[in-house]
Amino acid sequence: MTKKLIVRKANFDDAKRIWEIRNHPTARQESLNTEEISLDSHLAWFWGKYFDKSNSICFIIEKEGFVVGYCRLDSDGNKYIISIAIDPDHHGKGFGTFLLGESLRQFGLDKTILATVKKDNPASLCIFKKNSFISTAEDTTSIYLERF
Repeated sequence: MTKKLIVRKANFDDAKRIWEIRNHPTARQESLNTEEISLDSHLAWFWGKYFDKSNSICFIIEKEGFVVGYCRLDSDGNKYIISIAIDPDHHGKGFGTFLLGESLRQFGLDKTILATVKKDNPASLCIFKKNSFISTAEDTTSIYLERF
């Protein structure tokens, strides 16, 4: 599987595909923010977040040259907030685990990274635990994880 997969830093040309994945109804349902986002709004946000003097970074995973997911690491002071999404047409194939592991390896393992996973998303929770995240807290809707 991994021979056909490439994880790399996103470039601005990837923004529309990332927007498509993020706005897919299944992805929105699993996201903390379930609202649909306009393309224009996303493009402006994406540029400002990842290309305009930011410490944040976004990785994408390609299968045979086609973007099938992304992993964002958004700077928040001395730690990073992580968000990951795989195109629902590619769920259940191990892409999320591979993308997260490769993103962390390329980003550097010496940073504190925080994740929030909805309790009704066990697949995402499994992806984070396979990549050495540990649960630090939970509330009625979410589980909070950290990787040191």
